[in-house]
Amino acid sequence: MKYLFILAHPDDEVVATGGTIRQLVTQGDEVKVVIATKGEAGAIQLLKGKEKSKSRRYSPSAAMNIRKREFEKSCKILGIKEFKILKYKDGEINNKLVWGKIELEFIEEIEEYKPDVVVTFDHSGWYFHLDHVGVSIATMRAVQRSKHKVQVLLFSIFHPPGIKIRWPYVYQEKLPITHEVNIKSVVKQKIKAIKAHKSQSFMFLPVMRLGKMNKEYFQLVLASRKGKKIFDKHSIFKKK
Repeated sequence: MKYLFILAHPDDEVVATGGTIRQLVTQGDEVKVVIATKGEAGAIQLLKGKEKSKSRRYSPSAAMNIRKREFEKSCKILGIKEFKILKYKDGEINNKLVWGKIELEFIEEIEEYKPDVVVTFDHSGWYFHLDHVGVSIATMRAVQRSKHKVQVLLFSIFHPPGIKIRWPYVYQEKLPITHEVNIKSVVKQKIKAIKAHKSQSFMFLPVMRLGKMNKEYFQLVLASRKGKKIFDKHSIFKKK
């Protein structure tokens, strides 16, 4: 099967779906990752030896090059052979783009790659990140409007520990999870891919090392009859 992951920033490919991607690739599925922005707006972490992390702002072009190299390294670790970074500006995905250029570009990606399954953020954007929210909406519209008929649209639902109180609306007691993926067998590769993004800070990484984040979560949003049948008895995505 062919899977297309449409996300917003370099590192989104691994944070909530890295284990799933690694398992799909291992069992012989085709996976392509499309990232909407170049990630140039984020602060870059400076780590030297045992020093505490520091961060500073690089020029957009320097930050973009750093994050592009990190993304390529992460993709190699996860086994992703097809990937692309589009040219939208980090932090500047707005309604005009979502309901226009980005949606059309996502339609082109779907019609060219012809995936069976498309995966993107849930509409909360994991934690109200507006780039994530915009990509989620544009992807759903692209799936609905594409001439190529996608069999399944999945939302990635990310629930890192210790975040309930901060965003109670997003991380409500009962999340809209329909499927989960046990990533215990590939968690070491996922951690390695996360660490490839040296410029970024991942507060949940120590928790992962303790073995407390061994599952990735998804919501089946749209599915054809064929898609529903496949995901009723999927070898990786297990019904919740």
